Amino acid sequence: MIPPKKEYKTKYTVPAVQKSFAILEMFAAKNQGYTLSEVSRRLKIPVSTASSLLYTMQHCGYLTRNEKGQFSLTMKLLTEGNKALSQMKVREVAEPELKKLTSVTGLASILGIRDGDQLVCIDKIEGTSQIMLASHIGKRMYLHQTSTGKALLAYVAEQQLEEIVNSAGLPASTENTLTTFSALKRELTRVRAQGYALDDQETGIGIRGVAAPVFDHSGNVIASVAVGGSVFELDQNLKAVIAAVKTCALQISEKFGYQDAVVVRNFSHG
Repeated sequence: MIPPKKEYKTKYTVPAVQKSFAILEMFAAKNQGYTLSEVSRRLKIPVSTASSLLYTMQHCGYLTRNEKGQFSLTMKLLTEGNKALSQMKVREVAEPELKKLTSVTGLASILGIRDGDQLVCIDKIEGTSQIMLASHIGKRMYLHQTSTGKALLAYVAEQQLEEIVNSAGLPASTENTLTTFSALKRELTRVRAQGYALDDQETGIGIRGVAAPVFDHSGNVIASVAVGGSVFELDQNLKAVIAAVKTCALQISEKFGYQDAVVVRNFSHG
């Protein structure tokens, strides 16, 4: 006998949020604009409420309004949706290579992306080391403190780099953390020249990391891969670890149509 479907009671809902999603779904259903009165009538929402929601969504960049008073969707909803899809695809493509990287080095491997002024870990494969890295899936960190973050920052335009630093600051976790814009710029120049970034006990004393950027077919950095462990573990075989990380990042990049010449052509500053 099939058991009855379990009903889950919603603890709390926000009517304004529900109405906002209803508006977005209505706009997404047809490629056309709607006036305030049309939205109010179609969704049976008071004009005052509809007005507040529409202008709020316009302010947030999800709607635009023309001279006739018609609201319509912008590309922001698609852009944000594509970000989520892109993250899932990157993780799916990268995971087998991360497992190989951990198998070769014995170290924990990490896949990270930039979200605004922060580094976000979206995948991690544990190694055999007794040293457990603090990173976990979903963890957010400062970009300038980690090898993973520096591999991402190295290919950001200087103006955008300034905006990130102004937003997040350059706080120190250890005495080795880079805390000035000039020092960070010099470090990122080295990262581009070498093709990899190092965390030299900048996130924690006794911990070292190596990271390399992942590029897509357009030469844009979409993620970075890294391994981390104790200073002793990495210093024993640092050259081999660097080579393994760069190879892993390259193999993932090639799956996204990466060509080295595209990156050289696209990136000119520094």
